Parts: sequence; C-alpha cells; structure tokens
Amino acid sequence: MERNNDKKDNTIIEKNILTLEQKREEEKEELLNKQIVKIIVSLTLKEYYETCDKISKIQPIGTK
Repeated sequence: MERNNDKKDNTIIEKNILTLEQKREEEKEELLNKQIVKIIVSLTLKEYYETCDKISKIQPIGTK
C-alpha cells in the first residue's frame, strides 16, 4: 500500500513542478513582452521628439 501512496505523492509532486514551471515560463514571457513594449514606446517617443524639435526650429513662432 505504501508504494501506491508513494506513486500518488510523486505524481502530485510532478504535477506541481510542471505547473510551477509553466507559470514561470508565462511570467518570463509576460516580462519579455513588457520590455519589448517599453523599447518600442521609448524609440517612438524619441523619434517623435526629435522630429518635433526639427519642425519647431524651422517654423517661426506664431505661424500655422
């Protein structure tokens, strides 16, 4: 009977390990996605500000 309990315990432990590994992978993927979004937003804002500065330097103040 003990062997059967050991097998059940091992199965539960293995399932928990797999669940934890899957959760960790999902967290890593989410973190990577957030980092990619931050990079894209940062580069987009940088390009926007660089472009805005050029336009404001060329266009005199008070004109449309």
